[in-house]
Amino acid sequence: MHVKAVVAREPAAGPNWAFEDVTIGPPADDEVLVKITATGICHTDILLSSIPSGGPFGMGYPKVLGHEGAGIVQETGKNVTKVVVGDKVLLSYYSCSNCARCRSSRPMYCTQFNLENYAGRKGPVVCKDSNEEIWTRFFGQSSFAEYSIVAEASVVKVTGLLQSDEELNLFAPLGCGFQTGMGAVLNVADPGPEDVVMVMGMGAVGMAALMTAKIRNCRTIVAVDRFDNRLELAKSLGATHTINTMVPDFGFQDAVREISPTGVSAVIDTTGAGKLIEEAVESLAPLGKMVHIASPPPGYKLSLDITQLFANGKTITGCIEGNCLPSESIPQMVQWYREGRFPIDKLVTYYPAVDFAKALAHMHDGSTLKPVLTWA
Repeated sequence: MHVKAVVAREPAAGPNWAFEDVTIGPPADDEVLVKITATGICHTDILLSSIPSGGPFGMGYPKVLGHEGAGIVQETGKNVTKVVVGDKVLLSYYSCSNCARCRSSRPMYCTQFNLENYAGRKGPVVCKDSNEEIWTRFFGQSSFAEYSIVAEASVVKVTGLLQSDEELNLFAPLGCGFQTGMGAVLNVADPGPEDVVMVMGMGAVGMAALMTAKIRNCRTIVAVDRFDNRLELAKSLGATHTINTMVPDFGFQDAVREISPTGVSAVIDTTGAGKLIEEAVESLAPLGKMVHIASPPPGYKLSLDITQLFANGKTITGCIEGNCLPSESIPQMVQWYREGRFPIDKLVTYYPAVDFAKALAHMHDGSTLKPVLTWA
C-alpha cells in the first residue's frame, strides 16, 4: 500500500521533516492496520527528532513519528483480540505486557519503554522513491501517516464512547499530552481542596493539569507562562491566579509569595526550564511536591539544598504518561469532556497533514496550543 506520511530524517539545526510517499506491508500477528484520521503533534515528537542517530535512545532515520493517533481499524493480525475491523480507536504508548512493572499495572515504566517507544522498530515500511527502510512503531504507532501498522498494546477501542465522527479527531491527543497533564495531578500530585497548585507552562499538557486541578476543587490554581494569550485562556479554564515570567524585573519567589505567603502545595512543571525548576522547588511549602514532566536540556543537573528538602518534607518526582493506564484515563477524560469540565475543544487547532510545517511554526510562536494533523 502506498500512502502519504511525514518522514523525519537526520536532524540539522532541529527537526528535519518532509511529506513523502511510503509503502507499508501487512500487520504482524500482534499488530493492527489503522487508517489514521488525525494525529496530535506533541513536543516529544519535536524533541526526539532533534536527536542525531544513535544518541541516548538509539534513534534511527528515516523515521515516522506521531504518537497521538486516532483512526479506524482496517485489518488485524491473527492474535489480536482487543479490536476488530471497523472499530474506532485512539492510540497511546506501547508496553510489553510481560515484565514485572507491566504485570503490576505500571506499564508506563515497562522495562522496554524507552527502546520500544522512542526508538521503535525498523520496517515493514519503506520510502517509495528511495526504497530506504523506515523506523516505525514510534510509541507503538508512528501515526504521522495516512495508514499505520500499530501494536495491539497501543490501541484503545473508543467506538462506544463517540457521539460523532468529529469526536474521533478531537480526542486524538488524549493518548499522550492531555493524559500526561491530567495524570500528573490526579495520580501523582493528588491535591485536595485546601491545596495551592502551580502549573508551569500553559501548553496542552499544562492546560490538562490545570483543568484537573480545578476538577479536584483546589482552592488556588496558579498558571505560569510567558504568553499573555495562554494565561488568559488559563483563567477561563480554572486558574485563580497567573504569573507571567516575561514581565520587567520579574522575581519568581516574590510573585509566588504574593499569591500564597506559605508557598505552594504542588508544582507541575511542563517547561523543562532549569531556572524555573530550581525556583519552583524553593517555592514549595512544607510537605510540598514537585512533579516533573518535561525534559530539561541535555546535561542539566538540578542543584538542591538537601537539608532544606528533608527538613521540610518536600518531594521531587517525575512521571511518565501521568502514571496513566490509557484504557482507564481516556474514558475518564471523555466523561469529563461530556460534563463540560475538560473542554479540550478550546485547545485544539486542526491542520491538514500536508501543512505540518505551519502547525510547528504556530506551536513555536504560541499562537496554537495543541495542533492536530488531519489525514481524512
